[in-house]
Amino acid sequence: MNGRISRTILVLLPAFVVFLGSELATQTATPRFFADDPITREPDSQDASGVQRWRVDLAFDLLWNLFGHPGERATNVRALNVNTIDEVPDGSWFMNRLGVREVTAEEVARGPNVGGGPEDGNWTVVESKTDGVTPGFTVRDRNGTLWFLKFDPPGYRGMTTGTEVVVTKLMWALGYHTPENYIAKLFRDRLTIREGATFELPGRPQREMGIHDIDDLLDRADRDPDGSYRVVASRGLPGKPVGPFRFYDTRPDDPNDVVAHEHRRELRGLAVFAAWVNHVDAKSGNSLDTLITEDGRGRVRHHLIDFGSTLGSGSLEPRHHWEGYEYMVERGQIGRRMFLLGFPLEEWRTVKYDGTSEIGRIPADRSNWNPDEWKPRVPNAAFVRTRADDRFWAARKLAAMSDEMITAAVRTGEFSNPESEKILVRALIDRRDAILRAYLPAVNPIVDPELTDGVLRFKNAAVEARAAEAPSGYRAVWHRFDNTTGEVTKIDETDGSATQLKAPAKLPDGRGSYIRVDVSATGGAHKSWEQPVRFYFRRDGGRWKLVGVYRVEEEGPSSDRLRFG
Repeated sequence: MNGRISRTILVLLPAFVVFLGSELATQTATPRFFADDPITREPDSQDASGVQRWRVDLAFDLLWNLFGHPGERATNVRALNVNTIDEVPDGSWFMNRLGVREVTAEEVARGPNVGGGPEDGNWTVVESKTDGVTPGFTVRDRNGTLWFLKFDPPGYRGMTTGTEVVVTKLMWALGYHTPENYIAKLFRDRLTIREGATFELPGRPQREMGIHDIDDLLDRADRDPDGSYRVVASRGLPGKPVGPFRFYDTRPDDPNDVVAHEHRRELRGLAVFAAWVNHVDAKSGNSLDTLITEDGRGRVRHHLIDFGSTLGSGSLEPRHHWEGYEYMVERGQIGRRMFLLGFPLEEWRTVKYDGTSEIGRIPADRSNWNPDEWKPRVPNAAFVRTRADDRFWAARKLAAMSDEMITAAVRTGEFSNPESEKILVRALIDRRDAILRAYLPAVNPIVDPELTDGVLRFKNAAVEARAAEAPSGYRAVWHRFDNTTGEVTKIDETDGSATQLKAPAKLPDGRGSYIRVDVSATGGAHKSWEQPVRFYFRRDGGRWKLVGVYRVEEEGPSSDRLRFG
């Protein structure tokens, strides 16, 4: 008897182990979606009050980006800070505006500004501007408000100041945290120096500021006939400045900074926006973190600042011809050019330009501009990891930037020559449209699905933006989805010629049920549209709620286990 029992145990043991393993897996499996998905705000769950001001060595940062490999070496990693519907939540890095809520042209023109510029009267200089290439200094107006002032270079009135204000408004509308910038007038005889104010030149020890230091700075600025100086005045950002952020790794003293910056979608997508406005100086030095304390807890807010080297401006002079076309150092090109004595000519040497002294150099032929070929001065770790889904996300934001919004933003630059405004508006519209044509059709552009009354309704972002022709039809493959195990069971297929498809009659209707719908385009000119977008819906309160979007197939096997039955 004991022998038979032993043999029975040996026979049944493997099956029991498989059963037990299956039960344990079921009990410990992590669901794909949680009750609060999709999250709309990135949480700052930890107190960041311990963050201290730091400096990023700009020389090292430049060399490391030019010749090193900052950040994780993997280049095809999906953005790690997107929510389950493939969007960037609001938070300390980014705030969704365009394409998410109604934004008017007047709101774009106002941008981040909540008050007015510096108060007229005497201004007190508290320190000089010691970083960057543009001359400037910091003042407090008669109300005690802190302002950072920058000037136009001699002979280029409006170029630096107007460009800075315009691009600040555009970047704010796209979703970034930016400073309040205003065009203002400075009068030399209304300046006083605060006792103890310091002055520092690069590579030299700090010393007390004298009135001659102010005069030296003003000698490098454009002066109006009435003796005043046109300036861009940036209001001091809320919170305590704690230094810039890098476009790779994380900030080690910020407990909420847990996603490597090269894998943040808003920083990857910035590559598209930078190409649009020719922000060739997108680097750590043109960012600023501030520590904001509320209810006894600290959090770090991340800002983009200093847009003087954008559009046709190079801050101190019109943009160089090569900017936007090459890195400062093109590895592998130096030797080739020496060997070939500079032939063949680079594209940028043959480009024709529009422009005025107020706006610098703007390429004249924008109809053939290819955003894929745009480059900043220095490689950017987040930019080089930008994927098709990141570019699609950015292009959708730009698709919501209307001609009227662009015009309203350009007018805030207060350019005196109407031709300057006309050229800038046309350039921004043309470059926006080129980006839409390049990036909206590059992936399956089906967006904004809604499942109501037995009908799946959606939009084609590329077609709506007139960046592509409509396909002949669409197809949806419907599945039950087990949120605990990831198991997928096919239900049916439906198709049609319009952007709405009838749902099968036998969808699950129990509260908490999930379905997956794979939607693709048929008969179109773009092969990428045949790759379906996966939409996940949860039955919630008698309706279907969108809880998941997966647009670009990940490398390796899918986490969904598909079976038929």
